[in-house]
Amino acid sequence: MNKINQFLMACSLLALPVGGQAQQDTSYFVKHLQFSGNESLEQKASMAARLVPSPQQLAWQQMELTAFLHFGINTFTGREWGDGTEDPSLFNPTELDAEQWVRTLKECGFKMVLLTAKHHDGFCLWPTKTTSHSVASSPWKDGKGDVVRELRDACTKYGMKFGVYLSPWDRNASCYGNSPEYNKFFIEQLTELLTNYGEVNEVWFDGANGEGPNGKKQVYDWDAFYKTIQRLQPKAVMAIMGDDVRWVGNEKGIGRETEWSATVLTPGIYARSAENNKRLGVYGKAKDLGSRKMLQDATELFWYPSEVDVSIRPGWFWHEEENAKVKSLKELSDIYFQSVGYNSVLLLNIPPDRRGLLNEADVSRLKEFAAYRRRVFSDDKVQNGNVSWTACAGESRSYAVRPASRLNVVQVQEEISKGQRVEKFTVEAYRDGVWQSLGEGTTIGYKRMLRFPELTADSIRIRIDSCRLCANISNVSAYYAPALVNQAAVADWNTVPRSTWNRLSSSPLVIDLGKQVRLKAFTYAPLNGEAKPTMAYHYQFSVSEDGKEWKVLVSDGEFSNIMHNPLPQTVSFPSVPTARYVKLEATTPDDSAAVIEMEELGVTVVDDKDDETKVYPHPDKTLKLKPGDVHPTQKGWYFYTAHEFLDKYTKKGLPLGFQEHKTQTMSKSACVNNARCSKVENGVLHMWPVEETDSIDNGFGKNVKFSHAAYRSVTSGKQAWCKFTENMRIEIRFKRTAAEGFNEALWFMGNKGPWPKNGEIDLLENPKKQINQRAHFTLHSEHHYAGVVGGKGSVTSSINLADMSQWNIYWLEWYPDRIVGGVNGKAYFEHKKGANGNIDWPWSDLAGFYLIFSTGLSVDPEAWPGAVDSQKWSKQNPPSMYIDWVRVYVNDNYNRDKASKVRYY
Repeated sequence: MNKINQFLMACSLLALPVGGQAQQDTSYFVKHLQFSGNESLEQKASMAARLVPSPQQLAWQQMELTAFLHFGINTFTGREWGDGTEDPSLFNPTELDAEQWVRTLKECGFKMVLLTAKHHDGFCLWPTKTTSHSVASSPWKDGKGDVVRELRDACTKYGMKFGVYLSPWDRNASCYGNSPEYNKFFIEQLTELLTNYGEVNEVWFDGANGEGPNGKKQVYDWDAFYKTIQRLQPKAVMAIMGDDVRWVGNEKGIGRETEWSATVLTPGIYARSAENNKRLGVYGKAKDLGSRKMLQDATELFWYPSEVDVSIRPGWFWHEEENAKVKSLKELSDIYFQSVGYNSVLLLNIPPDRRGLLNEADVSRLKEFAAYRRRVFSDDKVQNGNVSWTACAGESRSYAVRPASRLNVVQVQEEISKGQRVEKFTVEAYRDGVWQSLGEGTTIGYKRMLRFPELTADSIRIRIDSCRLCANISNVSAYYAPALVNQAAVADWNTVPRSTWNRLSSSPLVIDLGKQVRLKAFTYAPLNGEAKPTMAYHYQFSVSEDGKEWKVLVSDGEFSNIMHNPLPQTVSFPSVPTARYVKLEATTPDDSAAVIEMEELGVTVVDDKDDETKVYPHPDKTLKLKPGDVHPTQKGWYFYTAHEFLDKYTKKGLPLGFQEHKTQTMSKSACVNNARCSKVENGVLHMWPVEETDSIDNGFGKNVKFSHAAYRSVTSGKQAWCKFTENMRIEIRFKRTAAEGFNEALWFMGNKGPWPKNGEIDLLENPKKQINQRAHFTLHSEHHYAGVVGGKGSVTSSINLADMSQWNIYWLEWYPDRIVGGVNGKAYFEHKKGANGNIDWPWSDLAGFYLIFSTGLSVDPEAWPGAVDSQKWSKQNPPSMYIDWVRVYVNDNYNRDKASKVRYY
């Protein structure tokens, strides 16, 4: 505070400048100065040297490290930019703890926290009166929650400064594009934030200005916005689209080596900015914003310091798939040296996750980052480096270094309350009796760090080669920063080698991948991480198996924020398509045709557990094996028999080789009626439930409201085709639709009775009290059964799949001493005889087990599958399960019956 008070006293001496008067060399210009037009370049440089920050700007610069919290509806949708149509009910953090956010950041050296109170989607994190698109319409805290309030209270508790981001662009507000009406709407939101939450230290606007819901562009009333801020929070700095803090020009975390806070760049909020900046040839990303060359034609100057913003992850909002992509300690360290060490403030984004917590991966890295900075900057090697030095051009000063100290960083600071003046400087080290150059720089400003190879020195020397008037050096220090090494970066956003690719068209980009694959995502990665006018923004992505018939997977996509953050953007698909050809049609931010290089596109195939081609290259093709043939992909297994559900092996549309499985257990809530609830269609067995108009008898003396299908394989007689037993591998290609209260099941049951003494192997159970993509594998026997999946006594394993509505191959390998189960290319279950105390091994039934398919359902909300909700059914497409085929293989140890002469393949 002493520095700020001294600074205010100096500002009280401010005089209105008139070019050419010597006495002006002692006057200062706070935040802005206007040239009269009569000054020489030297006089302009003298005046520029006396341009100083406002008290708010000085306090802001001294914070050095601040935090951004991107949190909102995007956290729950997986998007970077929402479109405003999101359902507020999606916002429901389960453990939101703003104190965890602030406590962590405080411990890690951050001085201020900024929250995205509203992003472009228009969803407000406080219960605003302006719109229902807010936390008040969410289930979080029954609509009574207020994220802004919780963060403000946490900042107060931990002594942290507080700021808000409020997006001017609002893709939800119906009045957006009706400029006067929306500006009033926006000022009402701004007023709520600036009057109801105590002191606000920073208000952060970006310049995003896309179309609203009505397709219109908005003209913002920046002057009214800033008058509102100045009236309600006069001590707050106004960032980015303000005149207090300037965006560095990229989102990579890299500042300019020549960074002028005293700049010719006119802030965009002023009506004259476009004309001024065009005349000077400057813009936000320009390399030179304040040199003498720029002063030559300048008519005014602004104290407009740089803020470097970057996210700790690839994206700005939390995405689960980025938990393993948090920036390394080396990356964060380099960012720090190239932001704070380049006369800027670092604004690091750390997005809370869906729980409402800073994720463990981010917290761990933040703590590493804080420990590293403490280790480096707590040990200054220079003696008496904090003695002020007024240095004119050509002057130098040497500083003693503690004996035997290793150095690789020198830090120099100007007293910016007296202006930014250094234009060029050199750093030297005295070693072995001679001065050796360590490096040179241009601007210094609040803080400039220069890195060089490690060495020891007796002393260091700073020479001011060029400056405006005389420079005021406030501190010189030197440190040793231990070397950090990054592991080699791996581009994991393309998993199909480009060596098999063939570009068929450039506009749109059409690629033959060279083979059929199952895709889960594609990625657009601008070449070299650089933004360019021809880059893609809006897009449509399609796939094809033959290059002729195309399926559109994303019809109106958007690479959000790509022009400012040109890092790889990955788009996951809602389903898992099989494709050989991909097509990307895109336009630029200016709506012209985009130019996309093949190297900028990546595709990601599904994991082994989701890829049925790991079992068969073409699992949908007609079987061409005969008994004894080796399995196409699984060594040690030989074809035995199969059921392909071919239309020719049906009677009245129902499959031969299977019979109705009608038992009291299967009929608790529904009557088994295969003729009514199933049919073979184009080589696929389709099974579904039906809601009856009136209650019907289930066949066991109970009235029920539903009918459903249940099949068991025939094990004797003319239609018998397989007795399932040991030393077999059984594969079933299956898919289903999702509906609550159902338990699609594929299982094997022994002929020893009564159940459960005969034992049960559940290859697939999927009880859905809530919709999910989870497959269960369960074993039951007389002494190891509890009646529920995962219940006491059951031996259970589960796996989450990408999409159970797509075809997957569920398989079982049955050995005398163990059972192994899996899906597609992944084994996820193994149970050995005697494991878990299970001495009751029930699976050696000489008569063989039979196979059961069932669309079981429940009407009891308390039952383990939950209750069905038929109101949600599509009458044209009720909840369904589909079986394409069953294939059976045996190994060398199989010594039971030969394959049946009855064949359904």
